[in-house]
Amino acid sequence: MLCVRSLKALGVLTLSLAVCGIAQTPCTMTVSPWQSLQSVLDLAPSGSVVCLTTGVWTQGISIRDKILTLWGAGRDQTILVGTAGTDGISVSGQSIVTIKGLGIHNFRDGIVVNGYSHTAVHDTQISGNTRYGLHALGLGQATLENSVISYNRGGILTEDSAHVTAQYSQILNNQEDGIWLDFASWAWLAHNIVMGNGRYGIRLYSLEGLFVCWRNVVANNRAGDFYPEIAAQKCQ
Repeated sequence: MLCVRSLKALGVLTLSLAVCGIAQTPCTMTVSPWQSLQSVLDLAPSGSVVCLTTGVWTQGISIRDKILTLWGAGRDQTILVGTAGTDGISVSGQSIVTIKGLGIHNFRDGIVVNGYSHTAVHDTQISGNTRYGLHALGLGQATLENSVISYNRGGILTEDSAHVTAQYSQILNNQEDGIWLDFASWAWLAHNIVMGNGRYGIRLYSLEGLFVCWRNVVANNRAGDFYPEIAAQKCQ
C-alpha cells in the first residue's frame, strides 16, 4: 500500500509517494529470461503485475503511459544486466510503476524517471552503472525504500524540478556524489546511510532542495558529507 504525503505548501507539487508497506499481489503474468521482457510489457494491459522469475535478463526496458508492477524474486535472484549505451528501466509519460526485488547492473542509468511519472522502488540493488543509479528529471517522482545504490558513477541525481523520497536505503561507494539535487529539485530523506562516496554525500544546487533530512547517517564521503556545508543544519 502506498500512502500519500501532501506537499501543497511547496507550491510546486501536490503529491508525493511514500511507502507504508507493500503486500504481494497476484501475478497477472510471469516472465522467464528466455522471453523478451520489453515485448511482454508492451502488450501488458495497464494495471498488470508482471512477475519475473529467477534469472538474468540482458536487456533494458522502457515503460511509457502505463500503470505496471514489476516483481522480481529478489535483488540477487532476478537481475537485469546491460551495457553503458542503454538505461536499465526507463519510465516516462504519465506512468505509475512499482519495482520490487530486482538487481539492475551495468547500464548507463539504472532507473530513469521522467515526465509526470511516479516510480516506487523497493528491495532493489542498483550497481555498476556508468552514470547514475537513480536519475529523476522533468517532473518525475521517485520513491526508494530498503534498496542499495552502490558503485555507480553517481548514486542519485534529481534535476529539473524532479522529486525523490528515500528511506531505509543505502547509497554507498559511488564514484562521485551520493545524492545530487540540481536545479529546482528536492529530496525527502529518512533513515538512510550515505557513506563512502567519492565526492559529496549530499550535494545541493540550493539549500531549499533538501526538504527534510531525518535520522540519516551521512559520513566518510571523500570531498565532504554536505555541499554547501550549511545543508547539514537541515538534518536532525
